[in-house]
Amino acid sequence: MSRVTLWSGLIVLFLAGTLTGVVGTSLYYQYEDEHRSDRGPAGRQERIMKRLTQELSLDPSQQAEIEPIVKRAHLEILRVRVQHQPDIDRILGLGMKELKAKLSPEQRMKLDTLHAQLQRRWHMTRDYLQQAQDTMGRKE
Repeated sequence: MSRVTLWSGLIVLFLAGTLTGVVGTSLYYQYEDEHRSDRGPAGRQERIMKRLTQELSLDPSQQAEIEPIVKRAHLEILRVRVQHQPDIDRILGLGMKELKAKLSPEQRMKLDTLHAQLQRRWHMTRDYLQQAQDTMGRKE
């Protein structure tokens, strides 16, 4: 086997490995983005704790002390959101009406689907908050 053939084979192998890595990473991040909201508000809280743990190099005892603070702050933010949700719904409704006037029937259907997904996430958030408040009320 000549040196040129050997080097050509190694280069092809390297490029194939690089391409596989790029495609695999891309697919992983696409999957994560699509399924990130599946866990809802509890998932957001988990991601916050995970990020704080990594970025601040928290040890287990620090994690145990910080987690209730993160949970409490997260719930307070959700409470504020719930309080202002009627205003958000009104603004969103007006925006949707204006948007639909500019869209084709097919685009309106897709917008309705996107809006329905948003509404499902909102209901999941509201239900999570209610459940968390009920659980905290029982502990106190």
